[in-house]
This record gives sequence, C-alpha cells and structure tokens, in this order.
Amino acid sequence: MANQEFKGIKKAVQQRIEGLKNFKQEPGLFISEQLISELAYITSETQREVCVYITRSGEIIFSSIGERDRVSLENMSMRRSEQRLSGFRCIHTHPGGSDMLSEVDIQSLKSLRLDAMAAIGVKDGRAGYISAAVLESIEGELQPKFMRSPSWNLPHEQWMQAIMEADRAIVKSRVYQTTPQKERVMLLGHGDLAELEALTLTAGGEICARVVQKNKPLGEGKLKQAALEAQAARAQLIIYDGELSPSRQHELEERFSLPVIDRTALILDIFAMRARSGEGQLQVELAQCKYALSRLTGQGVQLSRQGGGIGTRGPGEKKLESDRRHLKRREAELEKQLEQLSSRRSLMRRKRKRSGMPLISLIGYTNAGKSTLLNALTGADAFCEDKLFATLDPLTRTCELPDGSSALITDTVGFVRRLPHLLIEAFKSTLEEASQSELLLHVCDASEPELEEHIKACERVLEEIGAAEIPRIMVLNKADKAQTLPIYKNSISVSALNGEGINALKAEILKRLKCNSEQFTLDVPYPRGDIISLIHRLAGQSSIEYLPEHARISFAASREDADIITAALNQPD
Repeated sequence: MANQEFKGIKKAVQQRIEGLKNFKQEPGLFISEQLISELAYITSETQREVCVYITRSGEIIFSSIGERDRVSLENMSMRRSEQRLSGFRCIHTHPGGSDMLSEVDIQSLKSLRLDAMAAIGVKDGRAGYISAAVLESIEGELQPKFMRSPSWNLPHEQWMQAIMEADRAIVKSRVYQTTPQKERVMLLGHGDLAELEALTLTAGGEICARVVQKNKPLGEGKLKQAALEAQAARAQLIIYDGELSPSRQHELEERFSLPVIDRTALILDIFAMRARSGEGQLQVELAQCKYALSRLTGQGVQLSRQGGGIGTRGPGEKKLESDRRHLKRREAELEKQLEQLSSRRSLMRRKRKRSGMPLISLIGYTNAGKSTLLNALTGADAFCEDKLFATLDPLTRTCELPDGSSALITDTVGFVRRLPHLLIEAFKSTLEEASQSELLLHVCDASEPELEEHIKACERVLEEIGAAEIPRIMVLNKADKAQTLPIYKNSISVSALNGEGINALKAEILKRLKCNSEQFTLDVPYPRGDIISLIHRLAGQSSIEYLPEHARISFAASREDADIITAALNQPD
C-alpha cells in the first residue's frame, strides 16, 4: 500500500519511493540494513520524513512520505483480536539527525496499537541511531518501554522479543477497551470556544485538545500544528466553530485524516438526541434533510452528473441525482406532515385563546433555566438538566396570578448565537408559540459572563420569527449564583431553583398584562347571548348595565381580542 505526496520530488527518487513496497526482509529482523540505507537515501534527497509499516513476517504493507517534521500514519490492523497489538511496527526517519521519539509518536504507538514505533536519525545521507518504543502494562496503564541502538548494530533478536512480550502482557492485562466511553474531540476555531465546548459536552464528547487561530483564516502552518496536536491527543473527531463548505470540510478531513464536522452539524446532532415528541423528531429530520441537500455538491467524483448536454452525457442517473431526489422527496413529505401539525397547533392556540387566559412564552438563551422557571411558576414537572437544549418540545402549563386569575405559560426551545437558519425554518411551528403570545418572559442567566452577547443573540432570533414587538419582561434567573446582579430596564431578579423572587415576578406579570389591556364599551342586543359569552371568555374584568333595548358592557381586553368581539357582533345572528 502506498500513500505518497510527490510534489517537488525528482522522478528517480519517486520511483525508489514506490519501490519500497517491493522490499522483503527476514522475519527475525527488526529492520534490514538494506531498508535502512534506502530510507536514509530518500530522506536525504527529499529532506522529508519517510515511514514504512513492517509486519512480523517482514512484509512492507504501507509506505508514506510526509513533510520535514511530520508524516501521516494510516490506521490499519492485522490483529486477530481487539485485545492484541496491530501486528506491524512503524519505522520512520527524522531528517534533522535526531532519533528522539516525540509525544506524537508515543500517542500513535498507543492509539494505533503498534507493535513498535521507531525513529531513525538521518544526517548527511547516512543513518545514525535508532530509537524504538514498545508498550508495556504498568499498574493497569499502558506505558512506553524505550530502546536505542546504532543503526549498523541493531539487537534484532532482543527487540523482536520485546514485541512478543508486549503482546502477551497486554493480552493478559486486558488494558485496552474495545470501545471508548466517549468520543475524543479536538475543537478548532477563531475565538472563544466556551460555547462550542458546552455544545460538545452536551453531545457526549470528551474534549482532548483546542486550537485557536484568532482574527485570521487557518493557514498552512496552523493546520500542521493542529494535525500534530490531534494526533498527540488521540482525537477521533474535529469540530470547527463555524460553517464549513463541503469542499473545505473534505480538505480538512484529508489534512487531519479524521472526520470533521462544523457547528451546524453538532447542533443538529444534539437536537436529534433531545427530540422526544413526534413533532420534534420530524422537525429535526427536516433540518437534517436541508443540511444534507446543501452539502451534496462537491462531495467527490463518485457523485457524477446526469447525462444531457455537452460534457454531461453518461449512462443516466448517478448517486448525486439519486440522493438529491430522495432528499427532496423526503423534505416535501416532512413539510407536509409539519404543516398538518402546525394547523393542529393553531387550532389549540385558538381554543386556549377562547378560554380567556392570556398566553405567555418563556424565551431565552439555552440553559438559562426556562424549564426550571416554568416549574416554579406553574408547579409543573418539566424535564430540567444543566445542559444545552434540554427542551426542544414546547410545554404549556397554567400559572395562577396574585388576583386569582390564570395565565398560560409555554416553555420554548432555547436560542444560541448563530442559530442555524435551517433550524429556525424547521422549528417554525414551535417558535410560533412565542410570536403569538401576549407577553414574553425573556429568561437570562444572571451569572453568565457573556450575558450581553446572549441577550443580543435572542433579540436577533426574535426579529427573525416576527416577535420583536411583543411586550416582554427580562427575568434575571440564577440570581443566587451571580456575584453582582446586572441592571436592565423592566427586569426582575429570581432564582427559579429555590423560589426566590417568584412572587414578585407573578405580580409583575399581572401588572404587565393589565397594561396590555384597554377599556372598551359595547352595546349588545339582548338576543346576542353569544357575544356576552365571548366577552366573558376573552376579556378580563367586565361590568354590565342593563338598558331597555340592549346591555351596555364595559370590559378590559387587548386590541386583538376586542376586534374579534366586534367582528362577531357585526355578523348577523
């Protein structure tokens, strides 16, 4: 197997690199003198690291040429059991003459379960010393055992024996886990990665490394550094704090030799994990369809175009067209199902409206404590967890206000900075709950250092869903955890967890609902008992004066409800 980058290398040297796969050595040799000389020659000519994988039978199954300071390693195995070593050793050169094994080398030895990792120092066209490491189990942990020797006088029998002893010791100790408990993730971004860290932990990942390139694109040097850090940290996945085009994602995956996803894919994964109701699952699947459709082009040569026109003629529909057609069909099906559910939700809202109780929505940044506040206000038992996006499905409960009246309060999905637009589209019917409310409770985490940024993120989403003009109260939750409470207009400080400030919040809700109401007076003919019933359902306090020809009713209601009552009155009985 070969994996060569030949740019800038003479053709004669290229042929010698390709010829490495034809080398065969005696099984008892760690590495033959002929192969050492060949690796030293190639390294001297190219000033790059050269790597080979040698099996226990002496066969070369992989070769690679890298840069001056690094070479990509292939993840493969010949082991008969998950508890065994890989069955081959990795031997590579160091152009600078040093044979010292790096931290990346040792981590690769562990993560790839190599028989051995060895480095040959090459200087002035000649091989110097060779350093090698094998694994041994010490108190249940894998540790490297180092060996060093001149390349012209290797103790082959001793080093091969060390490999066999390492394999037996590891089988006996069973220190390897066949499946890791959590996926090891390296984060890549251009600024503060705190929110990406929280999203990754919510998705069940284990953060093993972070690479930040501030205020400029990721250049060649930074990507090389990141690739080395990913290898040293034994990362299994790279998450980028932003959006990646399909071509850029493919480029990064080639660079890291690891899966790479962007922030949008991470949030979609969390939503898929959190969705519990049928509607929530449909909304997540719709968002995933939209995301997949946007990434079909540029995925590689296997996605050929359909025949039809110069340069496009071919045997017919290929994978690209088939996948796109399937996703488009599924997207249409999901949108139809969600439209039916949206109609049902609208009907439920109209029924709640006719009940006369005002509608209030809890909105705010994810993990601000909205579900805990819903429980504190209504006595509900909504699911609460100290993780992002614990709530995806809206939940409506009744809240009793100080004057004995009631209001309906709905918990909604949390917002984040740069909430992907495709998620807003997919969750439109859920977010409509907020846009149809009479009052919004904007719940903020008072202890959050980046509170101002979180507030701005919520404001942007409210603009996008058409809810920016709805009256709102800012609820500074987690006041007991804040060192100093921030000051905002129309704000109330509470601690939903211990009940502090809840009564004051209910009083403020009642006050604001009354402010949203206006006084109206209508003359209702006595035969129109339906209008009197409608006023009782939609209006707050009302009074009736019985006159000879009609009843004069004074009531408090919102302008919208008053228009509904007036329109009903003007319709013939």
